[in-house]
Amino acid sequence: MTPPSCKPTLWRVFLFVLSVAYLIPEAIFNAQLVSLIGLGTPQDSQLEQLEVYGRAISGIGATLLLADFLPARYFRSAISGFSILFALACVVWPTVYFGQKIIVERVLIASSSAEQREQAVLSAAFRDALALNAVSVTGLEYDTELQNSSENLTFLALFGGLLYADNKLATNLENYKHQIVRQFVQKQTYRDFDLHYQDFSSLYVQLSESYEDYAKGSNTYNQKLAGIPQQEKEYWQAIEQKINQGWSDYQQATKTYVARAEARAQKYGPRIFEYHKQTNQCLERYSKSSQRDRRTQCIERLQARYKSEIDKAGLGYVEPNYWLIEEDVSGLENTANTAIAGVITGGLSTLLQALSLATGGDGGIKDKRYKYTDDPTHYQRRILAHPNFQAQFQKDTGYPMGIPDLGAFRNHDETQQRIRNTLKTKGLALPADWRVEQRLVFSQAVANKVKTDADAGWNDAMQRKGLSLPVNLQWQDFQLHPSVQSIIAQKMGDMYVDNVHADWSQANFKQYVLDPNIEKRTLRYIDMISDARVHFENGGKYAEAGKQALRSVLIPPISMFLSLFLICLTILKLPIKAFELFKPDWQEHTPKWSRWVIKSIPILLICFLPSLLVQSTFTARADSPVNHFLEKVEENGHPVFSTVLGWTLHAQPILHPLGLSFEAHTGIYKKVEPLTHKLAGLDEILPITPSTSNATELSARATQKPVPLTVISNVEGAAIRIMNIKPKYQEGMLLAPGNYEFEIRAAGYQTYRRWHRISEDNHNLEIPLDAL
Repeated sequence: MTPPSCKPTLWRVFLFVLSVAYLIPEAIFNAQLVSLIGLGTPQDSQLEQLEVYGRAISGIGATLLLADFLPARYFRSAISGFSILFALACVVWPTVYFGQKIIVERVLIASSSAEQREQAVLSAAFRDALALNAVSVTGLEYDTELQNSSENLTFLALFGGLLYADNKLATNLENYKHQIVRQFVQKQTYRDFDLHYQDFSSLYVQLSESYEDYAKGSNTYNQKLAGIPQQEKEYWQAIEQKINQGWSDYQQATKTYVARAEARAQKYGPRIFEYHKQTNQCLERYSKSSQRDRRTQCIERLQARYKSEIDKAGLGYVEPNYWLIEEDVSGLENTANTAIAGVITGGLSTLLQALSLATGGDGGIKDKRYKYTDDPTHYQRRILAHPNFQAQFQKDTGYPMGIPDLGAFRNHDETQQRIRNTLKTKGLALPADWRVEQRLVFSQAVANKVKTDADAGWNDAMQRKGLSLPVNLQWQDFQLHPSVQSIIAQKMGDMYVDNVHADWSQANFKQYVLDPNIEKRTLRYIDMISDARVHFENGGKYAEAGKQALRSVLIPPISMFLSLFLICLTILKLPIKAFELFKPDWQEHTPKWSRWVIKSIPILLICFLPSLLVQSTFTARADSPVNHFLEKVEENGHPVFSTVLGWTLHAQPILHPLGLSFEAHTGIYKKVEPLTHKLAGLDEILPITPSTSNATELSARATQKPVPLTVISNVEGAAIRIMNIKPKYQEGMLLAPGNYEFEIRAAGYQTYRRWHRISEDNHNLEIPLDAL
């Protein structure tokens, strides 16, 4: 039976299982920490994941350790037990998770001096150089053949902290800085030569594909220019077709109007004939002067009826005389008429004619004669000739009536204007006075249009690709063009050199790319660690680099020790917890001092067993450089830190392989990567950094401006999404610096999904997709 002072058996089993399970992720973190830092300074994103993962796991470990001290009365029921554990986790886990960050950032990083940051940069550089075997230290038994061994990785992960503890390091290494840095950069660069050249070769492949597209575009452009004669022929055929079609339409309109005139003549011709006939009858019937009024009334009545009828013909009012037939009277006919009249009147009419001529009259001699008819053809001709009828025709067709043939129609001004308007709608620019017979002017206009269209298509294609290239460049001119070089520079980043050739061989790549970059990076490092302490002040150009270096040299030993301590403490407590599963009341029958001794044994074993049982190559000799650095730590007032480092050098190599094995079988560290970057986002919104110091730095953070984002993939048209924000991705979109989760999908390729940190120095991402 379980005594009241002990937790129920099921709860003891549950907590025992949780403690065993906790060892797996904690051991994985421990191994990842050693492996990552031991190979040199990691990238910011790698260090961020490592830090966040470690803080999260240590929060769980601290919660489980404190859970053992909870009184048994809280576990009398499942509800109370889980409630107290949940409440404990809500208090302990955030405290440990954020507390570690706040302590490190406030106590170690934010309050650091420019001298400390400079020292950290030099320590990190020296550690990384040693990791690459770029430098050697006399008496330091560093086995480069077993670089990835647990002992070597542990040593290298802690070595940065050891170097940092020696405040005379910068003075001691003053004469060797350039040599150390250059050998480090050269070793690092040459070590990754195959990787660098592989990336460079992939750039050549991409550029070759781009040139193939470019050459196809140039060929299309040239074909368009070569097709100018054919284009001219097609345009001219369109002109001829329009003229012929216009002539056909004109003829059809003429037929329509002739038929319309014929119909009106049939309808109104008889009525006009009757008008003239009845008018003459009025004149004959009322010819006497005494009948003048009746004659006038008769004619006015006929005139009113005529007006009413003729208005319906659609020509407006037409004078009645317009319809009369006009005939010429010859001189012979006038002479004969005069002679006959003279005979009949006995010469009287001749005398009167003479008097009329003498007084300025016409003497009765007429050169015109008018008559009316009932012939519809006559009225049809008069309707066709009427100005209003012709005006209506020209309004409907644009042309006057009576164009005799196709040649006259072709040369008509209206035809010329219509052709110019039609060609203008097709983009063919012609002078305002151009005419069809000016063939040379037309040919030049077609050539100009084709070239303008080809240039516009070429420029649009270049704009879509983000280039500004002329047409018909050869391969060498293409890859050396400034527009292409800017893209190469964007892809190569810091590795770019002026006028780089994408088809360089390995020898040329080494000579023209790697070697200049080695010197450039060496000078950059030297500038950072030589007489540049002022630049490590808050707001200086190396302030953030110095803080990051501090993190890389101080966090690993601290995190490694805490992780090791929690692991070892948990492991050594497991036998006691296992014993309590079967003997829960053992403490009630054991004296108090014995209980304290038993509970103190795990802590004592943790402190002394590693140093007693595990031999470290690096501390075996009393005069070894590692022992020298440990002594420097003690001399600088950090004896506890010195002891912790020495203990870690002995204990860490034992557990490192275990953590690697756990990760190889579970993949926990890799699977939680997206979650760790989301947790890192919490650090951005919480008041981690101090609010009363480093005003310059805080002001810079507060005024940090958004940066333009560009994501480049090796698959054209790939779908790019940013998963943790609402706005859709657009090239050049402005984002505030921070962590973002990117997803890239394309047919036939594996989906890419990973977190990236966007900052002022890192806002152009190049993400290749792997084919399925």
